Amino acid sequence: MAFVSAAVGDRSALLLRRPRSLGGASLPPGDRSVDGRPGRAPFARTLCSAQPAGDRRPARAAAATGPAWLAAAAAAVVPWARSATAAALAAALVLSPAALPTLQVGDAALTGGGTAYAARGGGYSLEAASGEVNKDGESVLRWALPIDNKAVRELQASLERITGDLRGLKWGKVEGDARKAVGVLKNQREKILAGVPDDRRAYAEEQLDVVADGLPRLNTLIAERSTEKVVALQRSLLRNIGNVEQSMVVGFPFEVPAEFADKPLLKGRATVQMTIRKTGEDFDIRGTIYKEGKLTMVLDGYNAPVTAGNFVDLVQRGFYNNDTVVRSDGFVVQIGRPDTKDELYVDPDTGLKRTIPLEVFAKGDKVPTYGLTLEDDGRGYAATKLPFSVNGALAQARNEFEPNTGSSQVFWFLFEPDLTPAGRNLLDGRYALFGYVIDGDQFLNNFSVGDKVIEAKVVDGLENLVLPGKKA
Repeated sequence: MAFVSAAVGDRSALLLRRPRSLGGASLPPGDRSVDGRPGRAPFARTLCSAQPAGDRRPARAAAATGPAWLAAAAAAVVPWARSATAAALAAALVLSPAALPTLQVGDAALTGGGTAYAARGGGYSLEAASGEVNKDGESVLRWALPIDNKAVRELQASLERITGDLRGLKWGKVEGDARKAVGVLKNQREKILAGVPDDRRAYAEEQLDVVADGLPRLNTLIAERSTEKVVALQRSLLRNIGNVEQSMVVGFPFEVPAEFADKPLLKGRATVQMTIRKTGEDFDIRGTIYKEGKLTMVLDGYNAPVTAGNFVDLVQRGFYNNDTVVRSDGFVVQIGRPDTKDELYVDPDTGLKRTIPLEVFAKGDKVPTYGLTLEDDGRGYAATKLPFSVNGALAQARNEFEPNTGSSQVFWFLFEPDLTPAGRNLLDGRYALFGYVIDGDQFLNNFSVGDKVIEAKVVDGLENLVLPGKKA
């Protein structure tokens, strides 16, 4: 049995997954339609949105079956069919009114105006090296760096293509990818280094030397058809290339609106490590037992400075130490619920509640859009620089109908490509994604309600955190 949740409309997308159970939960009283908005076709509640504060039980959604399911499946793969199936799908959802598990974070709105900022830009193109949906968090982060050096991007792309070609065991293409990387590095090394400031050139040269030394070894492993070793070395070399790309970034690419000057900002990137532990048992990851799990997350302040800055500041304050998982349903894992009536974090230094705006950066834009979803901005199909196409994507929880109610609660998205097709979910452009788990994401699927975050600490990039009243 498959579960269907859909936003129906010309710019909407479908989200598909299988539930753990078929139990249903009624919509909160007072909703005029399934989505709470008059005059539009109803749809199942957007996940990662508001769960009534008094109800701590994960809600369960009813299953759609029969013609409605077939229509929804067709709409998922045929965009023009969405409007044609909207009425049937909406009717099915109304007949089985159920809410997805939601992430209530209180009803307080952003103070100080809440002005929405949106920058228009050019077209939207997926910068995945394979030309397909990019499911690799480290790759997404590399492509999201604010640099413009075609030579280093060509080097990166040639090595990243190996991943897709290995899936089909297309060894001939893998060999071609590796040869391409050798050629690019040999013939365009100076073009790559031309994008690096003088004071960082020696470091970039060291990183490129490591890549140059590793490529012959990579070719040997490819010839031996040693898949696991090829993947391990490829990943290592791509990290070296990422270091070169990072060294090309000069300054911060845009001005954060003055309205948010009272928020902690991450002007760059930071790495956070979390130690997590289950309650009363150990982690069982494909038959291997772990006493505790380790998560390594890279937070991207270049594309979400307000959201990432808020999280890094809370980590640095120790807020997430000994925190408890409040939701884990096979779809997302959520932490960070404060012990306050409206579930908003209160800054102990000021005694004030902290809320942050919705922050989404669309591809082709010059700055992020603040204060409204891309759908509400009339750009529901716009691709985002940081997409929900990666297992372990880290995002800000908020009230469903109040975009500026982010505070301390965050969630990891558990991406399943077969059940949640990338680019066809309800999260891109609607929730502020600000980082990815780059190591340890396998623990998230085994993380349950009541389990603990033992410790969270910033291990790199803390110098990029700019606190209110201080300059970068």
